Amino acid sequence: MTRIEKALNNLLISSKGEIKSRIEEVSFNIKIQNTETIGYCHCLKVDGNGNLRLPDLIEFIDEKIVEYAIPLKEIEEAKKYLEDTGSPLKFQRLRKKAENLFTDLEKTGEGGEILLYILVQEFLKLPQLISKMSLKTSGQLHYQGADGIHVSFNSIENKLNLFWGESKMYANMNDAMNECFKSIKGFLLDSISAKSVQERDIHLITSNITTNVNNPELEDLLVRYFDKDDDLSNNVEYKGLCFIGFDSDKYHSAGSIKTAQEIISDLKNEITAWHNSLSKKIISHPKLELKEIHVFLMPFPSVAEFRKYYLKEIK
Repeated sequence: MTRIEKALNNLLISSKGEIKSRIEEVSFNIKIQNTETIGYCHCLKVDGNGNLRLPDLIEFIDEKIVEYAIPLKEIEEAKKYLEDTGSPLKFQRLRKKAENLFTDLEKTGEGGEILLYILVQEFLKLPQLISKMSLKTSGQLHYQGADGIHVSFNSIENKLNLFWGESKMYANMNDAMNECFKSIKGFLLDSISAKSVQERDIHLITSNITTNVNNPELEDLLVRYFDKDDDLSNNVEYKGLCFIGFDSDKYHSAGSIKTAQEIISDLKNEITAWHNSLSKKIISHPKLELKEIHVFLMPFPSVAEFRKYYLKEIK
C-alpha cells in the first residue's frame, strides 16, 4: 500500500456495522446492464415486535452528524482535549455547531445526503474528502454543488478517484432516478475548465484542505492533483455515488406490517425492474453509461414520513 493510500485510509471513519442492525440487504454489487453502474438495494429492518426500524434509523442518522458535518481537524482537536482533560466539552460544542448547520425546511434532502455518506463509508469504504456542511453560512440554506465528495487512490494507474455524490428522495422512484442522474451528470462528464460544474467544489476542496485532511504531506500532494497547471491533474478520474429513496407499498399488507422475510421476498421480485429502470435512465444521458457509478436504492413506506421524523429528530 502506497503512502497516499495509507493517508487516505486514515480519513475513513470506521464503524462496527451499527447501520446493519437497522437496514437489510436486498441486493448487493449488481452490474447494471449496458452501463458501468453498480447497484445496491437496502430496506428497513423489522424488529422482534413487528415494527419497522425507521425511527431508530433516523436517530442513528442524527448521531452521525458530527462526523459528517464537522471537518476532521476539529474532531481531532476535540479528541485531543478529551484525552488531555477527560472532558467531552469540545465534542459537546461540535455537536451544537453541527446541529445549527442543518435546515428545518420541509422539503430538505439532507437526511438522504447523510444516509448516502453512511452507506458509502460502511459498504464502499470511501472516506469523505470535504465536510461541505461546515461551509454553510446559514442553517436555512442548502449548500450548492455535489451532495458529497469521497476519494480513493488507484496505485496501479497512479490515479486519484474523485467520487461525486448525489442524493434524491421522491415518492415516485422514476422521478427520483431522473432528478438524480440529471444532477450528477455534469460532475461526471464536464471537461476541466473554469466554467465546469466541478470547478466550485474543487476550489472548496483545495481552499479548505487543511481542516478536512489534517495531514500536511497528503494535503500538498492532493492540491497538485487539483491544480490545472500540474500534470497530475490529468490523473484525476471522476466517478459517481447516488442514493435514491422512494415510496414502496411492499412494507404493508392489508394494513399490517409484514415479516422481514416477506418484505425482502416482495422487494426482490421488484429489483430486476428497478435495475432495468436504472439502465434506461442512465443511458438517456449520453456517455453517462461509461462512468463508474455506485447507486444505492432504498424503498421506504413513505419518503414524506421519513422527512417528518428526520426534521423532528435533527432539530
